Amino acid sequence: MSGVEGDDRPRQPYREQVRTLADLAAQAASLQPGADAAIAQCGGAWPVPDAAALELGRLSRCYSLLYEQLLRLEIDRELTERRNELRSLLAYHLHMLRDAGDLAFSGRHDERTEPFRRELAEGLGSYATRLLHLAAELRKSASLAADQPADFAGSSRGEFELDDVYLQGDGPQDE
Repeated sequence: MSGVEGDDRPRQPYREQVRTLADLAAQAASLQPGADAAIAQCGGAWPVPDAAALELGRLSRCYSLLYEQLLRLEIDRELTERRNELRSLLAYHLHMLRDAGDLAFSGRHDERTEPFRRELAEGLGSYATRLLHLAAELRKSASLAADQPADFAGSSRGEFELDDVYLQGDGPQDE
């Protein structure tokens, strides 16, 4: 169980993994209003201002860095689904930023791309909402993991021994 391949560092504890995922999702969500506005601007009035290209580039770089951090993060199997959802959402944001720039700054106005341009005017849509929900869910999970005692943190992933659970009619309270 090592970090990045070829790296001898141990994998982060579970609670740190959750916190890291929550931090990445929160950073992505904080960039989202700007990304949504820049994408929508590319679907608006023609021609799109040059300042929008700069904003698309800046946001693409920010989302790319988050995406790369996420890819390098080694996580426990229990977090794979959440990590994959975050990766999918970051990839969608990156594609929309790139496609918006490609369309808005292609140098020509083409009626065949008009349906996509109108879609851009709506921004990130439901994907933005999904990212906000995931960020909130991860923040809550990170908070819960941080509240657990250190000796319980390793079991926070649902790994329990039957000896750890007292059943009715069993255990010290019945003696």
